[in-house]
Amino acid sequence: MASRENNRWNYRVLLSQGILLDLSQTLSSPRLVLPFLYLALGAPVFFAGMLIPIVQIARMIGQVVSAPFLSTARFSKWYMTLGILTTTASLALIDLTGGSTSDDIKIIIFLTVATIVGLGQGLSRLAFQNMLGYIVQKHARRTLLFAQTGLSGLLAIGVAWATQAVYSDKATTDAQDATATVANAADTAATTDTAAKAADAVASLDEHLILLWIGIGVGLLSGFASMMIRESPSVTRTKEVSDKATSNKFFSELFRGVHAVRQVAWFRRFVIARILFLSVELAIPFYVIHFATQHKGTPNALSIFVIATSLGLAVGGLVWSRYSRWPLSNIMSLAAGIASVAAMFAIGIEYWGHTGYIQLCAVVFFFVSIADQGISSARKIYIANVAAADERAYYIAISDTLVGAIAILIAFFLGILAQFHDGAWPIFVLGSLNVITAFFALKLRDMTSQTQAVPEG
Repeated sequence: MASRENNRWNYRVLLSQGILLDLSQTLSSPRLVLPFLYLALGAPVFFAGMLIPIVQIARMIGQVVSAPFLSTARFSKWYMTLGILTTTASLALIDLTGGSTSDDIKIIIFLTVATIVGLGQGLSRLAFQNMLGYIVQKHARRTLLFAQTGLSGLLAIGVAWATQAVYSDKATTDAQDATATVANAADTAATTDTAAKAADAVASLDEHLILLWIGIGVGLLSGFASMMIRESPSVTRTKEVSDKATSNKFFSELFRGVHAVRQVAWFRRFVIARILFLSVELAIPFYVIHFATQHKGTPNALSIFVIATSLGLAVGGLVWSRYSRWPLSNIMSLAAGIASVAAMFAIGIEYWGHTGYIQLCAVVFFFVSIADQGISSARKIYIANVAAADERAYYIAISDTLVGAIAILIAFFLGILAQFHDGAWPIFVLGSLNVITAFFALKLRDMTSQTQAVPEG
């Protein structure tokens, strides 16, 4: 009875905490919000493309370093709490200093924050995925993850709309005052128009930064909520930890994950699929780069993009929950197909010269966020279901390490394309990979029942 009560309590806590965390990550996303703010502050495009690889590197390091500790830890929630609070606190650096420093300092601040965010996310995500396998019953995992993202999406829409309502009047007043001041100094139509645009940009930046502040506050609440998880290792798990301590072969070879990929059939196929999933999971920053070049000074631009991605999360939560009994491979394949449609739509509005219409750009973010949620949630559930309890943290850390290293190379290449050619080229490359991903994901169909351990020797 006590165990059943703890299961219900933990489900409610993880649902509430996860909703707050997803809301915070939406409002301070290193894939959407941070690149947009970076470009809005006037920094070079190339470094905007490098923010997500830096997050990936730091996340990889955080998981590799913490995996041995989490594998034998009696309580994982403290690791998750530490990661969440560290990540959230680092974001305050941007709000406190980003708008009042030189361009060089801005670059350093954003790169530093990206590093800390990656380390914190690596620790908290690994702890969460590890806990997911033993404190949430298997049949409830899909509902939990899809409900978290869906409900947090609805909340993010409300927050973004509220900031628009609060700041629209203020932005109009500030813009009129600034325009009048400059126009009085130089009575020409050209100067007046320039002053209006500059004032709009300043007012828009203030609105963008308040979204980040709200994300910081909600993130802190999520970190404190994670402390309420009732986590006590069962007899079975204690035995698994003890057995693992006597034969710690996996963790003595943590940096030799390539060997595990060669030897374990399901894990090899999963890693290949995860590499292809990068075409979906790395997409949003490059859509930001492409569209923010035209809309970084547009009033309400960031909140519109946040609403679009949040609406995608909400709709995605309903869609993926509705089909939660599908094979996970089918969900991942369909998600990749949706991402390819979004890429074709983005290329289409670029070709016809309609990127100036921010509503069309928002449609792209809507569909990409649906696809990203499907891929991200399904792959987390997949490895939680397939990997043995005492090896789960290891497999998560190894896959994230290998995929993270490749993500760095891919993002670096796409960043060069965006900087020196055109922002549409990375979208074309990602869209092509989305199609390949949709077909390859189906190869994971029969692997759920074929869990294997890394062979000895």
